[in-house]
Amino acid sequence: MWLIFAFLAPAFYGVAEILDNFLANRLFKNPWALALCASLLNVCFLPLLFFVEAPTVPPATTIPIFIVLGFVEFGYLYPYYRGLQSDDTSIIAALFGLGRVFIPILAFLIVGEVLTPLQYVGVILIISSSVLLSFQKHHAKLLFSKSFWYIGLAAFMLSFEGVLLKLLFEQGVTYSTAVGGEMMMATLFALPLFALKKVRKEIMMPWTGVKVLFPILIVEELFTFFAFASETYAIDLAPITIVKSVGMFIPFFVLFYGKLLKTRFPAVFKEHLGHIAILKKVFLFLLMVCGIILVGR
Repeated sequence: MWLIFAFLAPAFYGVAEILDNFLANRLFKNPWALALCASLLNVCFLPLLFFVEAPTVPPATTIPIFIVLGFVEFGYLYPYYRGLQSDDTSIIAALFGLGRVFIPILAFLIVGEVLTPLQYVGVILIISSSVLLSFQKHHAKLLFSKSFWYIGLAAFMLSFEGVLLKLLFEQGVTYSTAVGGEMMMATLFALPLFALKKVRKEIMMPWTGVKVLFPILIVEELFTFFAFASETYAIDLAPITIVKSVGMFIPFFVLFYGKLLKTRFPAVFKEHLGHIAILKKVFLFLLMVCGIILVGR
C-alpha cells in the first residue's frame, strides 16, 4: 500500500513543478512573493485532510519539531523558485537528489534507521547522477550551474523534513496532525513577508493579472498538497530513505508531461526537449533508477 502512495507523490509533484516553473518565470519576479502566496494557499486545503482524519492535540514535547518543520517547509521555497528561474524543470527535479546524501545520515542520527552497504551504494549512485546533470560548459570550463547551488540548499533543508515527520509518528502524532501542523507553522513563518514593500507590490497586481495568476496557483498548490500528503502517508508506513528515493521518478514524469504540453502550451513549459538533451537526461535518470532499485533492496 505504501508503494502506491510513494509513486503518487512524484506524479503529483511533476505537475506541480511544471506549474511552479511557469509561475516563477512568467508571473512572478520576486520569489518571496510566490513563496508567500504558496504558503497561504497551502492552509486552504487542510480541511480536505481533516475531513479524512480529524487532527488531535500533539504532545507539548513535539512543538520544537513542528517549528523546525514549518521553517523548512517555508524556507526551501526561495532557493527552489530561484533554481526554477535558472534551469530546466526536469533537471531541477533531479537535482533534489542531492538531498539524498543527507537523509541516511539524519535518519541514523535522529531515528536510528540503518541501511545496508548496498543501499548506500544506491544512494551514492543517485547523487552522482544528479551532480552530472548540473554541469554546464562556460568559456571552455565545466562549472556547476546556478541551479546546483540553489537546489542543493533547498534539498539540504528538505532532507530534515522526512526524518522529523518520522520522529513525530514515532512519538504518537497522527498523520493529519503532522501534516496540518507543519503547514500551519510554515504559514506563520511566511506572514512577516507582508511587511516587505516589494512583496506587497508584486502581490497587489492589476486585476487582469490576478485572474491569470490565482487559478494557476490554486491548481499548483492543490497538486503540491496531494503530493505532500501522499509522500507523508508513505513515510508513516515505510523507511524514509526508500520513500524519498522513489521520489526521484519526478524527472521522468516531468519529461513525460513536457512531451504532452510542449507543442500545445509552449509558454507553460520550460524544458530543452532536443534529441541529445533528452538522451542525456534519460541516461542519467536511468542511473538514478538503478540507485533507487539498490536502495529499495
